[in-house]
Amino acid sequence: MAADPTSPPRKRDAVATRNRILAAAFECFSEQGYARAGIREIAERADIASSLVIRYFGSKVALFENALIQAVYTRSLFIGEKAGFGRRMADLLIGENDTRLTAMTVLALGDPEAEAAVRRVVAQHMVGALSDWLGEPEARARATSIYALMTGFTMVLRLSDGRNLPESTVAWLAKSFQDLVDG
Repeated sequence: MAADPTSPPRKRDAVATRNRILAAAFECFSEQGYARAGIREIAERADIASSLVIRYFGSKVALFENALIQAVYTRSLFIGEKAGFGRRMADLLIGENDTRLTAMTVLALGDPEAEAAVRRVVAQHMVGALSDWLGEPEARARATSIYALMTGFTMVLRLSDGRNLPESTVAWLAKSFQDLVDG
């Protein structure tokens, strides 16, 4: 049905539209990987025209990078108290078993542009932000170790039934994270 030419044009909420695009992109990229996710599908999930995706982000790789950055900050634990971080992280990884962020990064490694975006995001927004939160001594090395432990353990969870882990494994993971936080 055509729009009534006498009615005022619909106002767009740019922030809401951008957030819908990013949420749809995160879902597509984490489920299908960078190469298989398409702008049209992302636009369809966001309930917008595909031309708007390009208008907001300029390219698929820019959309990917922005969706990854938003996912990092909406799932970040690096803002609370350092005491108890290890257990919070272990519970998050195992309890929610949300491996989408790690899947999004790993599934992008086959494409040079997407891999470069992942490297930038990891360096600045994951390891970099975690280093700042940790503080010295050896903040960067500790942050890299936390990221490696998180990523590796997430891959194990994704490839197995991570919901049935023994408490001793969960306790080991929590202690490993906390030891790295405490330095």
